Amino acid sequence: ADTSVLTQVKDGIGIITLNKPEKLNAWDTPMRMAVKAALEKFNADKAVRAIILTGSGDRAFCAGQDLSETKKFSGASEGGDWFASWRAFYDSMRLSSKPIIAALNGVAAGSAFQFAMLADVRVGHAGSKMGQPEINSGIASVLGPMLMIERLGLSRTIELTLTGRMMEAKECHQIGLMH
Repeated sequence: ADTSVLTQVKDGIGIITLNKPEKLNAWDTPMRMAVKAALEKFNADKAVRAIILTGSGDRAFCAGQDLSETKKFSGASEGGDWFASWRAFYDSMRLSSKPIIAALNGVAAGSAFQFAMLADVRVGHAGSKMGQPEINSGIASVLGPMLMIERLGLSRTIELTLTGRMMEAKECHQIGLMH
């Protein structure tokens, strides 16, 4: 059985744990679809009043996309299908009627940073980091700047997008990204 995403309900709280600590909980398509399914299941369950999304291990919430998956694409149509799958993934968070808390236990980078920004509340510890490092891998960030501009303003969005700089927890808290 796939154990990359663990779920449980405790005291009316649905808990989703990303469980690939050896890869800093980086997700591939099957793992993202498991997160989507868990969010939809908890959203439909009347016994679940809120949802917590977290990562296993103590180094990362999620490092974002597992780049070993994208290296295997054989052509444009495969890449296009992969790109299109992200909308349903993000929508599972955006369309939830339950409050969602991202419990950041380390790095939230790239698509995981974006996913965390869609949560209603983000909490983390002093070692947590958030950011948009795609540019450092030669990847254009599509959704990240759209989400950041509303939350962080134009100047910081441009700086983070063009530098790929990861923000430390203290900065994330000061600017309201981490509660």
